[in-house]
Amino acid sequence: MEFANPLGLLGLVALPAIIAIHLYHRRFPPLLVAGLHLWGAEVRVPTAGRKRERLPISSSLILELLAALLLTMVLAQPRVSDSGKVLHLIAVLDDSASMAAVSADGTSSRDRAIVELARRMKDAPRGSRTTLILSGHRPVMLAGPAVEWDVAELSLSDWNPTLPGHDILPALDMAVQLAENGGQVVFLTDSLPEDDQPFPKEAEVFAVGESLSNVAITAARWTIDSATLVGHVFLRVRNEGPRPAVVTVEGRSSDQVVFQSKLELSPNDERSLEADVPGGLGRLVVSVKGAKDSLSVDSRVSLVEPKVRTVRVAIDLPDGHSADGPVRHALSVAADVELTDASVAHLTVESAEALPESRRDLWWLGIGPVDSSDDAIKSARDILGPYLKEKRDPLLEGVSLGGVIWGGVQPLTVAATPVISAGRELLLSRLDGTRTTALVLNIDLGRSNLPESPDWPILINNLIEQRRNSLPGLRRWNYRLNEDIQFPLFEGLLEPSESAGRSLTLRSIVGDATDSEPAKTRERNLARAAVVEIPQLDQTGFFQVNDGQKVLGEFAVNFFDSTESDLTKLRSGNRKPPVDDSGTAYSIDNPFTWAILAGLVLIMILAFVDWYVVGSRRSLAA
Repeated sequence: MEFANPLGLLGLVALPAIIAIHLYHRRFPPLLVAGLHLWGAEVRVPTAGRKRERLPISSSLILELLAALLLTMVLAQPRVSDSGKVLHLIAVLDDSASMAAVSADGTSSRDRAIVELARRMKDAPRGSRTTLILSGHRPVMLAGPAVEWDVAELSLSDWNPTLPGHDILPALDMAVQLAENGGQVVFLTDSLPEDDQPFPKEAEVFAVGESLSNVAITAARWTIDSATLVGHVFLRVRNEGPRPAVVTVEGRSSDQVVFQSKLELSPNDERSLEADVPGGLGRLVVSVKGAKDSLSVDSRVSLVEPKVRTVRVAIDLPDGHSADGPVRHALSVAADVELTDASVAHLTVESAEALPESRRDLWWLGIGPVDSSDDAIKSARDILGPYLKEKRDPLLEGVSLGGVIWGGVQPLTVAATPVISAGRELLLSRLDGTRTTALVLNIDLGRSNLPESPDWPILINNLIEQRRNSLPGLRRWNYRLNEDIQFPLFEGLLEPSESAGRSLTLRSIVGDATDSEPAKTRERNLARAAVVEIPQLDQTGFFQVNDGQKVLGEFAVNFFDSTESDLTKLRSGNRKPPVDDSGTAYSIDNPFTWAILAGLVLIMILAFVDWYVVGSRRSLAA
């Protein structure tokens, strides 16, 4: 039996008080009797007053003790214990990478969490069940729902925490829903959450962490000079620990050491490292060696050599057009741009007077004047602002238009969606009703100071990058864990007949790419679409996107999370679910309470009968 309000048991102090009252009570008062001298002087009559004597066992004493005991039970609210019932334990396992950090004794927080789970299930009643849930942006049910411990224990052998920091509430919400029918929820982690962190009141937190030192690669980038094809690797290495560390940073491609450097790191110190690498390596594995490493996932990065994605631009402007010089100058400072013929161009720049043909693979920029007639040019307006910008449009990233005079503005007679406007005037807009990605720049650059503004090269560069990102194939080659990956797969990339019957797959390369033995691979299917979307990956390493046997692209995924790499914050502890405040309130919904109240009423009746009978006897005696 358990008590909902254990403080109610303080009412038991009334029991000795009642007994004391009956031990020290006033005897019968003196009674005058005629002829007292006839009793004899040797007979001693007890005097009245307070005196300790043997406890008189009377019906009044018994009834008073029972009444006090029952009132105490009402206040304490007894409950039947659940210790004998079958337990359903819903365990949420922290799937963050820090759970895999290894202590000096060779165990990790993951190992200690499994030991704690095994202990709880061993102490649980026979027939108890468990459900295991892995935390993450998308919670995963590792075992369950409600399976025996033997089954759940086998599933734990596949648990390998590798995720960066994430929100644990989705997994806890799932656990609370599963516990609605009487289950118990426990969150096993390596550090207690902050007090102000939202947390379900039904869940217990059990932390098994231990403060550790760690050296981690917190950032890595590989760039290529398109002119020389020489690569440049940038790294940041951090010492997450209270003691100095001396490490060796090594870059390898296959079995070849590409670069090697020694770093001396002070406590909580971060250092940068740069190295030039030759082109054509394809893959590069960078690792940190020499320090006591508690966490392996942040001590190594896999990098894929970036590809040069040149954007071919055709400038087809009339002779003497005011935009010819500014456009060529802006393109000359943009990276990986090639001026070419319109037949093979990715982007065509023309006069805004001629509308483009409707083609899905065509990108077109028309620059004004939109009407080159003398009357139209004379009636054109020069605008000083204010300008209304679509801030969410990537074309305008970094564009401020401060102090810009927008010259030669003419009415736009075609349907378009504004990107930049001033009142009713469309200054930069996207044409509607065409499959072409067409932009109209309603401006006479000869009457505007926009070409002298920093906004001009920024605007042209944003357009080039948008076009580059729309080209078939991967937009980037190196990503973080849980980062969204998308890349265009246009119809023109592969002929329909060529790709018929072939599946689009994602192949993950498991193991060290520097090993002489072939790496193991795992494949999963991808949905074929104009834009391929790869779900957030929870595994580091190299990946390939294949259309049948044709490799469409290769990329790498790495762990970069300074918060998870900081193992000094790990602690052990236990936080029980808060006590339900309703337990301290008076309630009679418990069957025990009804029985106690009925007994209390019966005692009151018996006490009245006892008082009545004793009172009648005293009256008769008098």
